Amino acid sequence: MKAITKKICLFLFIAISFLACKKDLSSLDNNKIDGVVVDATGTDVLNVFQFDHLVVKPKITTSLKETDLTYEWRINIIPSDTTSLILGTTKDLDAEIRLKPNNSLDYHQLKYIITDKSTGLKYITVWKVNVRNSIGEGLVIAETSADGISSDISHIMSPLVTPDYASESIKRHVYSAINGKTIPGLIKEMLYTNVANANSIIATTPTSITTIRTLDYTFSAANDDLFFGHVGTYKPEAIYKVKQSEVYVENGKMAGSYLSITKKFGLPFDFKYQVPGQLAINAYSDDVKVAANFYDEKNGYFVYMPSVSTYGDRTMYPYPSISGGAFNPGNLPNKLNIAAGVGVGEDILHVLKDKTTGKLELYVLDKGGFNSDDWVTIPPTPKAFYDMSNAPGINEATKFVLLDNQKVLYYATANKIYAMLYGDATPTFQERYTLTAGETIGTLQIYRQSDYPYGELYLPTNNKQLIMSTYNGTEGKLYIMPMINIGIGNIDLPNIKSYGGFGKITAITTQK
Repeated sequence: MKAITKKICLFLFIAISFLACKKDLSSLDNNKIDGVVVDATGTDVLNVFQFDHLVVKPKITTSLKETDLTYEWRINIIPSDTTSLILGTTKDLDAEIRLKPNNSLDYHQLKYIITDKSTGLKYITVWKVNVRNSIGEGLVIAETSADGISSDISHIMSPLVTPDYASESIKRHVYSAINGKTIPGLIKEMLYTNVANANSIIATTPTSITTIRTLDYTFSAANDDLFFGHVGTYKPEAIYKVKQSEVYVENGKMAGSYLSITKKFGLPFDFKYQVPGQLAINAYSDDVKVAANFYDEKNGYFVYMPSVSTYGDRTMYPYPSISGGAFNPGNLPNKLNIAAGVGVGEDILHVLKDKTTGKLELYVLDKGGFNSDDWVTIPPTPKAFYDMSNAPGINEATKFVLLDNQKVLYYATANKIYAMLYGDATPTFQERYTLTAGETIGTLQIYRQSDYPYGELYLPTNNKQLIMSTYNGTEGKLYIMPMINIGIGNIDLPNIKSYGGFGKITAITTQK
């Protein structure tokens, strides 16, 4: 037995000695393979603005044949996720980045894969990518999608509409790029404001209301999520904004809420009056006597509200009937609402149409007053009435723009813009612009920055240029039209800027 044990020990000793002397062939350092080296020194993190191009030209060292190599650039769609999309298949990368901006230190991963077709070996280099928000102050454009029944959103930045910005930027189809889908229905109105402590766009269609966060243009909420106890179908008529309040009009009713805090619209004000979509909203924050004024088509008279905010008097008051004035605001039957707004000196302006004669008329009232003894608002007093029936093209007019810095009213037919000058007792009417043959006007408005008139600093172009969209059946265009000769309504024709390549533009607003 002892002899067998000795033999086993001797065998194990010899085996171990043999293995210890065997040359180690496992090290790749001693088995050179021709490969690829990508120099990524100093580029651990790549920064790119959303909707700009990410350009990477890596320095590559290799002895392999170029014909044996293939290239692929991939980026993960969501930071820390493995799902990715291919950005390119060329040696250098030049690709538009349409991913939404990421949070700080939560990066996307860019993967550069070089494959040697002769061996199947892959050489992989990885960078962190920081996608930054590139959408700042400018014009937000709602346009029809390719299907013709839904909407997308594009964006323009330019020195004419963007502070401290020297170039031009058009970002197309922002909403669908970020959300992977369009907005059902055709957007008819948009408003930039703060909802739930997030800067947002409120967009309405004939049957819906949606909010979109402008930080990254992601969908936020819609319909029931924006209301406390909404009843019935959604039929938005108008949305307005004053300091610390938003106003929503639907089915002849008005609701007002401070959406930054409440996040939702409350129940409509409980009054018997029929509220139209055409409100004269006084958004000036100081010394406002009447915040909202409207013509009640059902009852045939004007109605005013001292405030639309929770801390003010939100009662609706009918105007008293008077005689001897420019007109009787308390007894003005048989009219239709066409347009409304605030004019020079916070005058209240209403364009109404007579149901019987078809005549259009401009009604002007002052801003109202306040009795400090009994703390009661004094209703606005009628100041002027203007017959517009002799205005050229007025019977075909579909767009009206009311200004608060000059006594000029613009109106537009399908292909012409006119100015009504009403600084004197007798108004004058003059043509100001004719469209190129084949184009028709889609929208027309005055350019106002989103916090006007209660902000602090404004661009020189604020309130001094028209924003117009047109459509020729296949292409939508946007025009920025500078105004000259304040008080006359002239348009600086040589300096009009136009931007094409859109679908049919249905609404435009400004954002900060």
